[in-house]
Amino acid sequence: MEKQTVLIVEDDEMTAAILEMIADEAGYHTLIAADGVTAIELYQQHLPAVVLLDLNLPQLNGYSFASLVRNFSDHKPRIIVVTSTPADYEQHLSDLADGCLVKPIKRQELLDLLA
Repeated sequence: MEKQTVLIVEDDEMTAAILEMIADEAGYHTLIAADGVTAIELYQQHLPAVVLLDLNLPQLNGYSFASLVRNFSDHKPRIIVVTSTPADYEQHLSDLADGCLVKPIKRQELLDLLA
């Protein structure tokens, strides 16, 4: 069986590495984008099953990325917002995303969201 792909969209290298390590352990193939424009390119090339999405990104922020994916793509991955401010998710993204992972990252919470 082919591994499902997780696209990690995170500009903080340490956070991206933690997310990648946990997703790899859970059996996912991972891709990492450090900005929104690269994220869109990787998304279009690989059509990931899950997107782990930071909100504050260079070039194209997480809100814009989620809106583009939800409104202009036939492929509908699960989008999980990764934020230190859950209120941002609740106020602006609960209709565009499927879940929220609060920083600092807790391994079991991420595994539960990926399951």
